[in-house]
Parts: sequence; structure tokens; C-alpha cells
Amino acid sequence: MATQETIHDHGYQMFEDLQLSSKEFYKTLEDLVKDYEYPGVTVKTEELKEGGWLSAKRQYFTISWQRHRFLVCASPFGRSFFISWWHQEGANTGANIASKFGALGKAVANNMENKTFFEIDNQIMFINCITALIKIAIDKVKADKGYTLEKPQLLN
Repeated sequence: MATQETIHDHGYQMFEDLQLSSKEFYKTLEDLVKDYEYPGVTVKTEELKEGGWLSAKRQYFTISWQRHRFLVCASPFGRSFFISWWHQEGANTGANIASKFGALGKAVANNMENKTFFEIDNQIMFINCITALIKIAIDKVKADKGYTLEKPQLLN
């Protein structure tokens, strides 16, 4: 049972010697997501803390569907630029509450966690489609900025 938020996947792309606006990348990604008209998918930007409760905040672009969301960060790092994305699944709050009520509650919670083939197929479609769109947006940056594999790269 998903009792807490879970990170399922993480990916990144680093660009050496590239300056890009985070907002420009987020707009490209937002336009792609909206063009595909995925049912129930929402997008927004939000600020997440960089560290503890007094730390600065960093803007992330989030793409959400049901309990799943992708958090995308596009940011300069010195003379370089990176794009990072995380696939996160939120906790099943209803199942967590139900599980606190003895054996019957645990049975109800387990039933709430069981997914049909259709639900699993939709979950897989969301994850794969959004991952593909992030990579398409990255490829667009590469094409627009003339970034080729011939340029030296530190980590890729």
C-alpha cells in the first residue's frame, strides 16, 4: 500500500555552455502537454524549497494525473544548464485511513489499492507519454540552440 509519496523514476539532461530560460522550457513543455489533450492531466508551476524550511525556493513545472505527478526543474548551473524530472506517486490517503480500523479496515484498504488492468494501462500511458514529451521538449531545445553531440559534454 502506498503509505507515503514515492519517487518511481528520475531523469536529467545536462547542457554544457548553454544559457536558457527556465520559463521558456516550461512553456515549450506546457504547450506539448496541452496539444495532446490527455484526459485529467493538469499542469502548473510551483515553488519547492531547495533545503530546510528557511531555504530559498526553486520553481518546478508539475504535470499531474490522479496520484501521479512529474516535477520538472530547468535551471542554470554555472555556464551549464540542466533539466531534471522526477516521477512521483502520492500516498493513497483513503487506504491509509481505512487501514487504521482493524482487520476490516485493512481489507478495505487492500481493496482500494487493487487496480484493474484498465487502471494500470492508463497509469502506464500517463507515465510513458509524459516522459516522452519531456524528451521531445529537450530535443527541441537541442535543435533550437544548435546543440549537437559533437560538442564536448561532461556527463552525457
